[in-house]
Amino acid sequence: MRGRPWTNADRTGGPIDEVFSQLRELVPGVIIERLEVTHPAEDDNVYFIDDQHQFDRVQVDTNPDGQPPFLIENENGLRHETTDTTEAVTLIRDWLEQNPDRRRQLP
Repeated sequence: MRGRPWTNADRTGGPIDEVFSQLRELVPGVIIERLEVTHPAEDDNVYFIDDQHQFDRVQVDTNPDGQPPFLIENENGLRHETTDTTEAVTLIRDWLEQNPDRRRQLP
């Protein structure tokens, strides 16, 4: 773990909450963590999305309070920026599906 677990009860108040809610519905076993910073001036709007099969799969950076744009990066160095929650969910899910073990479990 690189951050604190970000549960369904945790909210930013922004559109990233909808992204995470949809991922929890679509991706069994998804793990979402929020970066824990050591200094108040550091940016903690960074989230790590993994599953029980592999960590460090996807990173999402947001503006404060979970606001877009969302900068989404995967373990292979691919990057994409979007302001659309549906596009963010689709991309993150696609990247998580690239794991062969994961593909067998997704609905």
